[in-house]
Amino acid sequence: MRSTIVSLLSLFISCFILMLGNGLINILLPVRMQLELMSTDTIGLVLSLYFVGMLAGSVISKSLISRAGHIRMFAGSIALAAVSILVCSLYADPVLWGAMRILIGFCNACAYTAMESWLNGASTKDTRGKILAFYNAVILGATFAGQFLINIASPTEAILFVLSGIILCLAVIPMSWSRHRGPEVTETVSMSIVALFRRSPLGVVACFTSGIVYAAVFNLIPLFASHYGIEGFDLSIYVGSATLGAFLLQFPVGYLSDRFDRRSVLLMALLLSSAVGFSIQLLADLEMFVAMSVATAISAGIIACTYPLSISETFDKLKQSEMVSAMGSLILAFSIGGMIGPYSISLLMGLFGSQTLYYQVGVVQLILAAFVVLRMRIRPALPAEDQENFVMQSGAVPASVELDPRIEYTEATMPLSPEVRTAVEIAESDPGTAVRMAKTMVQAKPEQGVDIVAEVAKVEGVDPLRLYESMLDVVPDQILEITSAMVKATPELGYELVRKLAESNPDDVVAVAAEIGRISPELRVDMARVAVESAPESALEVAEYYAQVMGDEYGAVRPADREDDTSDQAAAELVSQLSELAPEQTLDVASAIVEAVPDSAATVAAEVASNLYERQADLSDSGPETAETAITESSAESEMIANTGDESWQQDAVDLVTRLAEVAPKQAIDIGVAVVEAQPDVAVAVATEYASTISDRQSELAEADSETSVQDQGYTETIGVSDDNPEKNSVAAEAAELVSRLSDAVPEQGVDIGVAVAEALPEAAVAVATGYANALSERQSDDENDSEAVNIEIQAEWETSVDNQGDGTEQTARLEVAQEAAELVSRLADAMPEQAVDIGAAVVDALPESASDVVEALEGSDQVQSSDLVSDLDKNKRQD
Repeated sequence: MRSTIVSLLSLFISCFILMLGNGLINILLPVRMQLELMSTDTIGLVLSLYFVGMLAGSVISKSLISRAGHIRMFAGSIALAAVSILVCSLYADPVLWGAMRILIGFCNACAYTAMESWLNGASTKDTRGKILAFYNAVILGATFAGQFLINIASPTEAILFVLSGIILCLAVIPMSWSRHRGPEVTETVSMSIVALFRRSPLGVVACFTSGIVYAAVFNLIPLFASHYGIEGFDLSIYVGSATLGAFLLQFPVGYLSDRFDRRSVLLMALLLSSAVGFSIQLLADLEMFVAMSVATAISAGIIACTYPLSISETFDKLKQSEMVSAMGSLILAFSIGGMIGPYSISLLMGLFGSQTLYYQVGVVQLILAAFVVLRMRIRPALPAEDQENFVMQSGAVPASVELDPRIEYTEATMPLSPEVRTAVEIAESDPGTAVRMAKTMVQAKPEQGVDIVAEVAKVEGVDPLRLYESMLDVVPDQILEITSAMVKATPELGYELVRKLAESNPDDVVAVAAEIGRISPELRVDMARVAVESAPESALEVAEYYAQVMGDEYGAVRPADREDDTSDQAAAELVSQLSELAPEQTLDVASAIVEAVPDSAATVAAEVASNLYERQADLSDSGPETAETAITESSAESEMIANTGDESWQQDAVDLVTRLAEVAPKQAIDIGVAVVEAQPDVAVAVATEYASTISDRQSELAEADSETSVQDQGYTETIGVSDDNPEKNSVAAEAAELVSRLSDAVPEQGVDIGVAVAEALPEAAVAVATGYANALSERQSDDENDSEAVNIEIQAEWETSVDNQGDGTEQTARLEVAQEAAELVSRLADAMPEQAVDIGAAVVDALPESASDVVEALEGSDQVQSSDLVSDLDKNKRQD
């Protein structure tokens, strides 16, 4: 990071000098206009026009950079800004000054765009946030220092105007002498402000309002100070306190906004700022200058924080791919507010006096606070951990889109060097000789070999694979960098290129493939495949590397992007490819991926289950000789898939569920259901093994964090769990949910599943019976709803016959449900006769229509006969 700052030192010096001049101009103009006895509303109008130029410059600046380049555009803009301020020294005319104010705003916007684009070209994904923070610190520090330059001479003289022009001209020199090249500028399409308002009403309104109050306070504060006779060095101190507050307050406000509901923080900040602002006039009347300056720093600091808070609030509601286009509309909203603020507030100050500045601003803040309360009532709060991070932004300059670390990172495209441009032109004119030409040029300029090869590979008609082979001979020491560059240039050939690397540099292929997959997620599966093909023993290593990468990516997925997130499919595809190439490491690979991306557990489990079954089926179809060969070739693989019997496959499925449940315990049931849905014939085996691990897993979860227990209070109530032991409740609830979910997946094995789980967990037998009965009841309701929907679609002339048929179908379905419930009760009663009464009662409570069948199923049980259950059920049956 330090080396990056040092390399950009000339740019930061130019930025500091530019803002030093702007700091002087921002305080000089309102003071001089007041000395010229211009009316308050005229002063406000002239100052508002700055944002008109700022908005125009932000729209046109990128096209100017594309035409003239960064340095020339920056130099031309600053020279024109110097001319405009020097013109202001000639005539104190509000119309002239208004025109020059527009010009200064335009020039500054162009200069800011040039600097920020340059910074973006020099930053990386990891450093751009720090560079943005340093950039904002330079801006605010220079603005603060520039306000003290007004004490060099009297504002009534032309000296300060000339000094401002000199400072602006000096800002051109460091950047003009720099050897760095700025990146190519790309145009972006802005999201409609109406569309943005629909997505985040509060963000847009807060951004617009922040433009009003920010521009009003930081432009009209000299008029307020003049009313109380604050001038000279005291004026610089007072105005500087507002700028200092704008810098310092961003740290605590940002800290709070990242840890609490951002809207609540914004509401409290607005109320505090307005309350403190209302006190400033009282402190000024009491001539308490220090207290007045501190209060101004607090109020102005919060006002400055409203802008970055509004950006963060808006980003909370957007997909990451929408942030860049939304930023243009946010800048527009802020600029419109900036145009309105100084003039509208100056009109009120003309009516009620300059001392009422903070009263007017406070009222605007209270209106925004009321809107915040309204939005808090309409839309629930986003969890604090899901909110976008607060990023320091200065209202003095347009938000830097490229440098904002919340924006999806796109590597800046740098202009081609003369040598690379020549190579591309030759390749375009004669693709047949492009490889020989590139080979010659790289031999002559090896330091530009990577750039030359990457650009020539993009030319239509050039054979990238042949070009790559030639580079293996010419610059073998750069082949790793060339491989990465060529894969980025021709991603469709990524697999073939890395395969060729594997032939020449087998020791490096795993590292290169892993790094390419990290940078380009769309190539991740291909890179994993080529890495494991060249080094099969590296399958787990590759899986663990990508698991860490995917885990980091998954953790960074924003709430608004979750509907488009495909992490589970990507994880399953990666596991599928690796397990195909290294089947003996399938479970290890799957466990590593699921541990990093827990929400992919079910998808990965289903994919692995299908692959294991297909592989076993292939071995079985190929006959015992092939299976024997498989055993001979790989003893590890034989343990998993060589035995083609049903027992082996069931054990594989059980092992899969057990391993994945260990690394993703919260998704344990989803894992079991996914495996059973993929291969229904393993349902009972999976249920039995899973049930045997429930108690241990619940104990571990309870010890780790009581809130992570699988027990769900609402669910335990539905299955009748009322034991005072929380852990026992959790075990029973999970067992019941397991039976319910698995019986839904394979209803034909539902009773077997229920009995298997109850035998593994006798203490959960009643909960299992209740859960199964509830599942039967829900299934019956779904069938009845489906039947009713079908009947509605039948033509009118068949209505009577279809209704009768529907009634018969419905009665048949109910009879089957009752019989299935009775079968469950009968089998559970045989397995656990001491709980037969409770089991029967639980099922009848959940499915009253099964009472007769349950009675018949239990009539042979001595324990049931000795209880009142049968007589009670018979009595209910006769009443029915």
